[in-house]
Amino acid sequence: MLAGCSGGGGGDATPTGTEAADPTTTETEAPTATETETPEPTATETEAPTATEAASSLDGPTHDVGESFTVGSDNEAIGYRIVDFFRADRVGSSANNSTANGTYLIVVLDLTNPRDSALSFPNNNFLVWNEEQILYLDDGATPQIGNDDRIDIEPIGTATVLSGNTKTGAVVFDVDPDRNYWIRVTPTGDSGETHYVPVGLASEIQELQSSLT
Repeated sequence: MLAGCSGGGGGDATPTGTEAADPTTTETEAPTATETETPEPTATETEAPTATEAASSLDGPTHDVGESFTVGSDNEAIGYRIVDFFRADRVGSSANNSTANGTYLIVVLDLTNPRDSALSFPNNNFLVWNEEQILYLDDGATPQIGNDDRIDIEPIGTATVLSGNTKTGAVVFDVDPDRNYWIRVTPTGDSGETHYVPVGLASEIQELQSSLT
């Protein structure tokens, strides 16, 4: 063997293996439910019925301002004619007057007596009405209307009308200015229908022009 020569056969080289990487599992996020807000129901405000809308609930005939009508029959009959409506926060003179809690509705009317004997104004049968209120004439304010220089009229709430006569005067009611009303006239006896005259929204009634000082 020559010096410097190595013996031929060395051991087989072990090949370097390439390790296969384990497949990486990709995590998929579970879908997120989209929250949908449910709007809360909004309460719808219902407006109070107007005088015209309330007419369907009336239990008797209706009349316009200026129209004559009779309530009751025979010797229990009374004739009415609503002449006009006014409103005012106070009625009376500058020195002596009444102030309304709401506003005063002044009703000018003719009262006719077809009976055989005299009659007094039917305070308990001549009313201001809506579906939630029944109002009687204001005993304190009605007499004051005769002292009010804004209107030339006498109070009729305590008047007596002789047989066959007609008397013109005014009665006063303390009403809510934001409400609709009707005049409601019921019979004084057992027979006859209830009659109605529309007033409308109190705040829209014509106001007595001059102011008290």
